[in-house]
Amino acid sequence: MKEILDRVIRGDTPMPTYAKTLRLPRPEGWEPGRVWLSWQVDPDLLTPWGSVFGGYLAALADQIAGLAALSVLEEGETFGTNDLRVSPLRAIRGGCVRIEARVLHRGRSTLHIEIEFRAEDGTLMTKATAVQVLARETNA
Repeated sequence: MKEILDRVIRGDTPMPTYAKTLRLPRPEGWEPGRVWLSWQVDPDLLTPWGSVFGGYLAALADQIAGLAALSVLEEGETFGTNDLRVSPLRAIRGGCVRIEARVLHRGRSTLHIEIEFRAEDGTLMTKATAVQVLARETNA
C-alpha cells in the first residue's frame, strides 16, 4: 500500500476520477500515519460570501484522511469512511492552505484521523476528524 502513496506523490499514478473532477490536490509527502499537502485556493470554489464552500472542505478532508489511512494499512486491509466531521474555525478566503492528516489511533476495526487546515502564517482555519472502518479484502 505504501508504494501506492509514493506513486501518487510522484505523479506516476493518476488521481482517481472523482479527485480529478473535484480538482483535489495531490499530496506532497507522507510518513506512516501522516500525509500533508499545500493547496492554493481556487476562486471558483468560493461562495457568494467569499469563503471556500464547506462541502469542498469536506471533500479535501475525506481525501487526505483516506491517504493517511492508506499509510498505515496492513497487507490485505481496506477501509471506508464511517464518520467525517468538519469544523471551520475561520473562513478560508484565498491563499495557500497547508493541510495535514494524522492517524491518532489505530484499533482492530477503526482508524481515527485528525485533519488540520492552516493558513500560510500557521493560523488554524479548519479542523476535521474522520473515522475509517477497516475491513479485510475478499476475493470475489
